[in-house]
Amino acid sequence: MSLAPSSEPALAEPSYDLDYSIHDFEADSRRDSQFLYKRIEDEMYRHGARAGERTLDIACGVGRIAAGVSERGGEGWGLEPSQEMLGLSRWLFPAERVVLVRGIAEALPFRDGSFDRLICQGSLDHFVKPHEFMGEAARVLRPGGRVIIALANYESLSCRLGRLLYRVATDLLRRPQPPHRPYWQPPPDHFHRGDLPFVRALGQSTLRLESCYGLSLLWLLYYWGSVMDRLPRPLAQGVLQTLDRIAYRAPALSDMIVSVWRSHEQDGAT
Repeated sequence: MSLAPSSEPALAEPSYDLDYSIHDFEADSRRDSQFLYKRIEDEMYRHGARAGERTLDIACGVGRIAAGVSERGGEGWGLEPSQEMLGLSRWLFPAERVVLVRGIAEALPFRDGSFDRLICQGSLDHFVKPHEFMGEAARVLRPGGRVIIALANYESLSCRLGRLLYRVATDLLRRPQPPHRPYWQPPPDHFHRGDLPFVRALGQSTLRLESCYGLSLLWLLYYWGSVMDRLPRPLAQGVLQTLDRIAYRAPALSDMIVSVWRSHEQDGAT
């Protein structure tokens, strides 16, 4: 019996997703999911919410993070290609809290040097041409600015264990394949497969990687969420926090990879 990962379906042919819907987002109320969602938000605010600075949230969805930037003393802007999501955002947040613009990441509709911070949480694998986005990000970034990207890792420890358990169950135990997509396979609307080598290659000649670290371990692993939900809340929180500290130093195995980028022009100035 071979325990090598099974061949995964090819990713979709790239095309700009202009019709993303709130119904396309799969919310998850389990503790491990809620823990990870909050950690991502905390990191976006930690890097991207600076008093008196202008922050652009790329593929902002309903604009909650951009509105949160404004609440923390910054100037929050949101870019989103979906008219539905922009409509929901305007219903949720008044115009004085967040500036909303419709557009795609690969052709940012802003002047050079418009923003102090650009953030992108969990959306870059939806982009048709991520390297073009990085070039655009470098163009609209002000001197001393940063680009912060959070991306799901499909080579995480959880995904690796998931593939192994899947092969054992289907090949050795002869169990039927589940009818739904395994969590360790990218969804049909992903055009790129996130992992650490993919993240490190994003900048190319446009941006320089300043730091890279991981968030969370074992997210979505079979039965893991159920175990966390059954533990006493303080104990579950302690376990999740301990694994998160390990993930920080092991981004190749983490559930989410956070990367912070700066322009090459800043190298000689700092």
